[in-house]
Amino acid sequence: MSEKSEIRSETMSELLLSEASSLLREVAGDRRADESKKAVLRRVGREVQDWTASRIKDVWYRDRRVRIRAYEVEYLRALVSRRQEQKAEVNELEALRDRVSRIERLLGATDPAFHSPSIAAARQQLSEMAGEPRVVDRSNT
Repeated sequence: MSEKSEIRSETMSELLLSEASSLLREVAGDRRADESKKAVLRRVGREVQDWTASRIKDVWYRDRRVRIRAYEVEYLRALVSRRQEQKAEVNELEALRDRVSRIERLLGATDPAFHSPSIAAARQQLSEMAGEPRVVDRSNT
């Protein structure tokens, strides 16, 4: 192997290791005030399956002796992507809940007796979207 290709190989390994470390940190998310680094690494270990605790720690701290494979980086990218999608869904649901609350307040302020069936229907749809069990309203029967 030539010296240039060896240097190129080392550079690529360092780039993969750096990306893997960054992705692990994204998987970990924000550290709570009462949480130690050790606890964060344990939490990451529950997310990243098939990796030993020492491998997670070595990648987290970018130990140059560790060799990262491309499929491992792809796996971490997929974890981060899935987490971002979940956050987007939660944010979307929160925005919808806020919007429904504002509409309820506006409708309730104009004519509560007239708009109460609409408000109840909107609440029911929102709870169904959140996966909550359906509540049957028997007050009008």
